[in-house]
Amino acid sequence: MNRSKETVIATILIVLYSLQAIIRVSIALATQSPLAEDMGYGFLVVILIINTVALVSAYGVWQDQKWGKILAIISLGVGALLALPGVIFAPTLLLKLDPASGVIVAIIVTILLLRPTRQPATA
Repeated sequence: MNRSKETVIATILIVLYSLQAIIRVSIALATQSPLAEDMGYGFLVVILIINTVALVSAYGVWQDQKWGKILAIISLGVGALLALPGVIFAPTLLLKLDPASGVIVAIIVTILLLRPTRQPATA
């Protein structure tokens, strides 16, 4: 199966971002870190669920399935919307970079998945 460059790049971005988010949130929940207390346990569980769904959608994107693309756009879009307050109201620049990276990844993946694929010319 020939995959387009856009599909490969989108899949890699989804997998890497979702895995790092799942690992970081799981560690924060398991160790009861100050991050978990500040953000709230329920909010972190929602982030964990959204990124798990995004990771599942990466399989659909890799297989070039329509459901995978739709699920990826929705899950990353919801994650980006939840990250926007962190971009705006975080007290330091370092704390603003993490949610900003989620918003940027969501925008890039959405653009890559919605771009029309080029069909080779047939004679």
